[in-house]
Amino acid sequence: MAKKKSSFLGKVTADAKRQKTAGSSYGYLTIPKGITVFSPTPGGRAKFDIIPYEIVNPKHPDKNEELEIAVVDTLWYKRPFKIHRNVGVSRETVICLTSFGKKCPICEYRQKRQSEKADKKELASMRASDRNLYCLVPIGMEDWKEIPHVWDISQFLFQDLLNDELEEDDSYQIFPDLDEGLTLKVRFDETIIEGGKPFATAARIDFEERDATYPEDFLNDVPNLDAMLTELTYKQLEDKFFEMEEEVTGEEPIKEESSSRRVRKIAKEEEKVEEKPATRKRRTPKKEVKESEELQDQGEKVPFVEKKEEPKKRVRRTTKKVEPKVEENKCPHGFEFGVDIDTKDACDICEVWNDCAEAEQSNCAEAEQSNK
Repeated sequence: MAKKKSSFLGKVTADAKRQKTAGSSYGYLTIPKGITVFSPTPGGRAKFDIIPYEIVNPKHPDKNEELEIAVVDTLWYKRPFKIHRNVGVSRETVICLTSFGKKCPICEYRQKRQSEKADKKELASMRASDRNLYCLVPIGMEDWKEIPHVWDISQFLFQDLLNDELEEDDSYQIFPDLDEGLTLKVRFDETIIEGGKPFATAARIDFEERDATYPEDFLNDVPNLDAMLTELTYKQLEDKFFEMEEEVTGEEPIKEESSSRRVRKIAKEEEKVEEKPATRKRRTPKKEVKESEELQDQGEKVPFVEKKEEPKKRVRRTTKKVEPKVEENKCPHGFEFGVDIDTKDACDICEVWNDCAEAEQSNCAEAEQSNK
C-alpha cells in the first residue's frame, strides 16, 4: 500500500515562519516583532536620534510632491495620524480614516450634527485628536537599548515644541538625516490631572552632534510606520460607531448604547434640566484623557502645552510650574472664550474652564432669548 502523504507537510514550517515575524497588537497599532514601544519618564530626561523611514503610503498626510516631502519611496521622519476615542460599546480608540486619505463616518456624522446645531459636548466627544508616530534610537539611556524603538505621542506633547525649535533655528532641520543628523536631548515635565497617572510633557529640546553616523543599510532595521497603523474599513468603523449590543437577562434584553447614541442622549437630558445659577466647581478630567492613558503604560497623554509668544527665545515649556497669564473673559490659549469650550485639547487642563463654561451658558441663554 502506498504511503499516505502527510497533511502537515509544508504547513508547520509556514506557521513557524509566521510566528517568527508576526507582530503584536498595541491598541490601534501593530508592532513588528522585536520592536519596543518607547515611553519617556515623567519629569525625566531623554536623549535619542529620530530615524527616518521609507514612505509606502501614497496618501501620507505630510505629502508635498513639489517639495518631495513624504512621497512614496522617499524618507520622512514622522507618520501623522488622528484618533477617535470612546467609540462604540467597548469605547475603543480607533484611527480616523482621514489619516489614510479616506472618508471617515465619525467625522461625517460630526459634521452633520454640527450643521444641526448639536450640543458642543456631543461634538467634542467625536472630535479627532492629532498624534505622530516616530522611529527613534535611545542614546545612553539606562533602561533602553540603542536599537530602533517606536514612539507614539500626541502632537501637543512633542511635535508642537519641536516645530517651535525648528522655526527658531532652521539649521536643526537636518536632525533626522542618517549621515548629518542631530541627537535630541529632551527634558520632560511631569503633568498630573486629578484622578489620573502622571505623564510626560516635553518642556525643552536641545540638539547636539551625533557621536556616530548611521549607514544606509540601517534602514533595514527601521519599522515601516505606514504599515503599523490599524486601518478599519468605512463599514467596519461605521458599524462600530453606531453599534448596539444586547445582553439577555431574564425575559427583557438590556441594550447598551453606542457612543453616538450616548452623546445624543446626554444632549437631550441637558435640555430637560432646569437652569440653575452657575457655581464654580473644581473640574474633573474628561474621560478621553483617562482613556488615552491606557495607550502607553508609562503614561503619555494629550494635554495642552503652552506656546511662547514673541519675542522668541529658547522654548521652555512646563504644565506644572508655569501658568499662562489669564485676562478676564479671554482664553489663555488663544481660542474663543465661551464658545470653543471642550472643543480643544487645551480645555482638558485649562485653569479658566469654569469661567468659560459660565460664559457659554450665558451666551446660550441670550441666544435663546433673542430667538423668542
